[in-house]
Amino acid sequence: MMTGALPRRFAASLALAAAPPLGAAPAPGDLTVLNGLADIAEPPEPSAWPPNLWVLGLILAGLGLTALILYRLWQRYQRRRPYRAALVELAEWERTVPSRSAGDAAATLTALLRRVALLHYPRDRVAPLSGTAFAAFLDEAMARPTFTQGPAAEILGDARYGASAPGPLDGSTELAEAARRWLDAHRDGAPRHV
Repeated sequence: MMTGALPRRFAASLALAAAPPLGAAPAPGDLTVLNGLADIAEPPEPSAWPPNLWVLGLILAGLGLTALILYRLWQRYQRRRPYRAALVELAEWERTVPSRSAGDAAATLTALLRRVALLHYPRDRVAPLSGTAFAAFLDEAMARPTFTQGPAAEILGDARYGASAPGPLDGSTELAEAARRWLDAHRDGAPRHV
């Protein structure tokens, strides 16, 4: 067993003896040794896609929030469509009121306010009202009584069924302003206190 190990050691020492001799160490400050070195290999830039899960989650949350905001704005736009149509009809009423009789103008305005009221209140609460009772119903949403006092009370109340109905309508600008304030109070539905 010893005899086999000896030739291996002998062969290893012969291989070391046959190797070329090492060169002398470079002198201090000699940079010729560095010429044989390769540059540092930099890894490629990481790609922006696919992002990590946190970034992907933030992007999806942002998209979801944007979609929710757009949906809510669309709902509000749709909910206010009758309000915008009522304002257009009120402007048309203001334009044509000088050429109409008081009874016709009052009936047209009452019909407009009644249609908007039926959108926001139960039918059994609005439908049976007429005259002074309807004017009192309109005043419930106002900060101060507007439809039951002043010129609006005479136009929308029971007085419009009397003898003064055939003439031209007096106080139409005050009535139109009161109707506009009532419509503004019902822009997004019935007021909370009503």
